Amino acid sequence: CRPRLVLYTANFLLPWNGVDVDVGLRITLYQLVLAPLILVTLVRLTQPGWSLPPLAAGGLLLAMVLHVVIWSLVQLGFIPIVTVGDSALRGPTARAIVQIIVYLFTVSPALLIPLLLDRPGDIARALRLYLASLLVLVAIGWLQLVLWYGTGYNPLPIGAVNIALGGSENYAREGQYVFESLNIYRMNSLAGEPRNLATALVLGMLGIEGYALTMRRLPGRALAAIWLLLFVTLLATVSTSGLSILVAGTAALPAMLVLSNTRPARSAPSIALALLAVVLPAVIGIGLAEAAGIPVIDVIANRTIDRLGADGAVEDFDLAILDWLRADPLAILTGVGMGNAHLYATPYLDPLFALYAEGQVFTGKTSLVRIISELGLIGLALFLAWYLALVRQARRVASGRPELAAAAPMALVALVVLMLTNQVSAEVYATAGMLAVLARLQAGAVSRHRPVAAALAA
Repeated sequence: CRPRLVLYTANFLLPWNGVDVDVGLRITLYQLVLAPLILVTLVRLTQPGWSLPPLAAGGLLLAMVLHVVIWSLVQLGFIPIVTVGDSALRGPTARAIVQIIVYLFTVSPALLIPLLLDRPGDIARALRLYLASLLVLVAIGWLQLVLWYGTGYNPLPIGAVNIALGGSENYAREGQYVFESLNIYRMNSLAGEPRNLATALVLGMLGIEGYALTMRRLPGRALAAIWLLLFVTLLATVSTSGLSILVAGTAALPAMLVLSNTRPARSAPSIALALLAVVLPAVIGIGLAEAAGIPVIDVIANRTIDRLGADGAVEDFDLAILDWLRADPLAILTGVGMGNAHLYATPYLDPLFALYAEGQVFTGKTSLVRIISELGLIGLALFLAWYLALVRQARRVASGRPELAAAAPMALVALVVLMLTNQVSAEVYATAGMLAVLARLQAGAVSRHRPVAAALAA
């Protein structure tokens, strides 16, 4: 095989969550592409004379992974045995074991990327491919909406690929709701649910923002046009979480520049002018839509401000998990193992949420809640120590390489996004792998991985 090509292909497919099949365990096309590369790498590493090369923050990564695996295995002796879902793989013991495997799979890019890529140009290529992937999803998504509004038939309902492949769910869902007798169709493309597409778009938009703030020479008009296209598409998903994460990530970006000791390449007036160039067309577009009778502002308010109740922006599953953690403070420190939180939090579901969640598998919708509930503050501390160590090492490299100036602040922004949603875990571990590649440049090390990539292709 050609390992680099496979890795780039997997990177391209990261946001394509809608190309999946549920066989009791949800499998995406991204996973199917990446799995053979993992297996080939493992087989190669078991052969005589082979070993993993030095890895940035490798000790912290090993400590984190061992903690997750060992603690989750220990929990197998204590988890409640109850009936969950309609699949044996969703039963308490089977799911706990499967979730350990899924975790190792999710972490794998942090090892594969520094093993197979070794130059900043490789990282730039991977990032461009991710942005290109978003643009393809955007094109598919707008075609979806045009056909949906034009014919009343949704060509890409949520779960369409799963049904076509004979997955366990035999019905498709549609992202739509009625607002003042107006049917609002929510774009999902092939990214899964509308919120999946929205989160991926936000990552792309935040990446453009970080790049624009730190690079002296850049194709400003092209980047502004792409950002605006992604923003308009984000509105078409009508995703509350997507808009919230965009606001939070954009607000966090200046602070991440300060924390990473990265000097902006743009002056305050140029930043203001760029914001005006991007925001003004969006405002004009919204104004034209309002004039045409499309209540864009009311819809946005209905999906954001109007949804804030007594519990603020905390979502259904997170509320139940937080109530359980308040009742069991020890679990905040240690967690209950990968994939087990629902077994303890179900009794704390609001009666309205229990109608669809009781007896089913669920996890925290924000990674912060999920990590604490499953791995505790101990697991969270280990993850942060590893990730921030990579950021620190990558920052040292970037200090002498202007073309890498965006690496550290954008990695920190990705961490902020991860804490706000559990939908970007794969992207963040891929980011960690890219940071490890950059960290290797700190000592001016000559590439040792091209022979590895060549051997894997043999």
